[in-house]
Amino acid sequence: MEFEAKLYNPAAQPEDYLIEHFVVRTKVFERLFEDVFATTMEHPEQHYLIQGQRGMGKTTLLLRLKYEIERTPELKDWLMPVFFNEESYDLTSLSSLWEKLLKYFDVLLPDGGHYYDATEKFMGSNDYEQKCFNLVTEILHSHKKKIVILFDNFGELFLDNLNEKDSHRFREILMTSADIRIIAASAVVLESGNNYKAPFFDFFKIINLEGLNKNETVELIKKLQEKSSKKIDIEANKAKIDTLAILTGGVIRTIMMLYEILLNDNDGSALKDLESILDKVTPLYKHRMEDLKPQQRRIMDVIAKNWDAISVKEISKNVRENGKAVPSKVISAQLQELAKNNLIEKRETSTKNNFYIVKERFFNIWYLMRHGDKTAQCRVKWLARFLEMWYESEHGGIDSFVEQHIIRLQTGCYIPSSAILMANAIKEIPTIKIKDLIKIIDETGKIVEEKDKKNLPVIKANDSVLKMQDVIEALKAKNFVTAANILELLPLKTTEIYELLGMAYYYSNNYAKCVENLVKIFSSQSSGYANFLLGVSYYFLKEKEKAFYHLSIALEKQTDFDLAILADTKKYIIGLYDSQPQKKKDAEKLAREIAAMDYVFGAHEIATIFFGTNDLFEESMLTLKKIELSERNVSVLNIIAMVMIGKGQYHLALNLFKRENNFLQDRLKPTYYALMYLMQDEFPDEYIKMGRELEQPVADILKNIDNYKAQWSQSPRKRKVKS
Repeated sequence: MEFEAKLYNPAAQPEDYLIEHFVVRTKVFERLFEDVFATTMEHPEQHYLIQGQRGMGKTTLLLRLKYEIERTPELKDWLMPVFFNEESYDLTSLSSLWEKLLKYFDVLLPDGGHYYDATEKFMGSNDYEQKCFNLVTEILHSHKKKIVILFDNFGELFLDNLNEKDSHRFREILMTSADIRIIAASAVVLESGNNYKAPFFDFFKIINLEGLNKNETVELIKKLQEKSSKKIDIEANKAKIDTLAILTGGVIRTIMMLYEILLNDNDGSALKDLESILDKVTPLYKHRMEDLKPQQRRIMDVIAKNWDAISVKEISKNVRENGKAVPSKVISAQLQELAKNNLIEKRETSTKNNFYIVKERFFNIWYLMRHGDKTAQCRVKWLARFLEMWYESEHGGIDSFVEQHIIRLQTGCYIPSSAILMANAIKEIPTIKIKDLIKIIDETGKIVEEKDKKNLPVIKANDSVLKMQDVIEALKAKNFVTAANILELLPLKTTEIYELLGMAYYYSNNYAKCVENLVKIFSSQSSGYANFLLGVSYYFLKEKEKAFYHLSIALEKQTDFDLAILADTKKYIIGLYDSQPQKKKDAEKLAREIAAMDYVFGAHEIATIFFGTNDLFEESMLTLKKIELSERNVSVLNIIAMVMIGKGQYHLALNLFKRENNFLQDRLKPTYYALMYLMQDEFPDEYIKMGRELEQPVADILKNIDNYKAQWSQSPRKRKVKS
């Protein structure tokens, strides 16, 4: 509760605490303070307006400026910083502003205590406001003081409430008075600031506070850790920080909540962290929706549930009154009000029909997770899953993730229910190594209760019983490490034992041990399967001649192969042909043979070969159709889509995204929008729909696609492809 109180009410923080923890917006602070320090206010000075959505650090910035002025000897004797917080509900007119200043003087000045009472002499007069202002200036002159008003929530609670007369009068005072300077903050875009007829058009110097990007977020947490006794391993939590930094849109308040959760939670789940933060912001966001007019709530509901930017026409279809769609012009008027209050953002298109999107992406996530239907909630989870997958790959891929996950399990601090879910999820990752899965299941089993072990992925093995039946059960369960351990302990090694050892080591990715055992029994009579195991092992050991020799024999002795082994044999031979231009036709022949097989497993690798090395786009599409559109294959299809895009096959990639009711478009939004960025000539407005939280991931994907291009030495052949 103490942390949340400090987070939502910076003015309640001790001065030293706020200064010590002021680690962002430092450049804006320095810019403003340098301006204040460099001027003597002999003449009217420039006034500032800091704009940014809630949680961006506006209040903290104003307070930091106040404290620095008070601590600076050259300023504190003549310049009084007066802070009006965002809950100054009594400022409803210009005269109320002067009254509030007089009350401040009663407290701050040495002979105060009677200034506000002096207004009773002219209460009820027609020029009451002017007399109050004159009193303010007289007091300042008598004390040889000037004031800078640090005015929070300036637009919503003060400026927008002034009538026309007060607005013109206030502007005139600020233009002519050398006694008062305004440095204000507002969470709403000032209506008058966009209206050339209004008194304050182009009057304030605007400073816009944008959200922190993922690198700035990491830097923020590093600086926070310098001043904290509790630490987190930033590298170990990098994927979580990156994921949630993007999802929060860089809103400092939300990032601070993330930091607090990371300090006290080490269960390894970015989605659980997301849920925890959503619980904390629910009162704030709920209040935000309840403050809207009924029709505005319905409009916000439509925009938020769409997630991507949406047109007025689409909004109108979904906002009805008495069975009729609300007219677009009515919707447009409400959208202007919502944009003014920083709730939505307008995206201009190539036509007059603009798009609209929820500005604070974390607010959109909260709305979907709390009020969206099952599909809407899944969209957020798919996005979080994609981002975590993407940024985890920057730090060693799934192997690094698994290694860190095992370490967290071994600490004993992992939440058991989350550990079970994670174990089952990891089992579904296509690239997971069997030995890693075994280790995860073993470590998870140590921290869950006996009654919950039935929910773990099932792999039956018993390391302590040295019987061939146990070996067979371990192999059936794909527990190859266990099988190898048992076989190694058998006192008598036969040809069958060595072959089983070779197979167990092969499937546990220990290729050197596979070769070590199989060469002991190898002869011209060895099976095609033994040659396959040797060939692939030599392939990964980079002994190409031996690999080609054994794989060729395996292909000749293929009668005992299933389709998977046959396809893999041909795939690895293609890989060996890659460095031999004269073998290109042989490679293409084998690739077509694989494409013609009724075979699914490994199809993504074949499709990537078609695209990445041989440009056989039609053959690749035949292979792709065999890949099931499922959660299990999402990361694989993402790679294929990027290879397609890198090869300039944009329409083939687009068709892949559009298959089965946009299955991949919803799950791989960053890659989809990278494609839309490249296809802006054909689809000029689609990219505009993208939320800003995806800007960095899309940029990274485009960079990755460029890396693919750099790896391909030959230009792609120009071929017409039926999509």
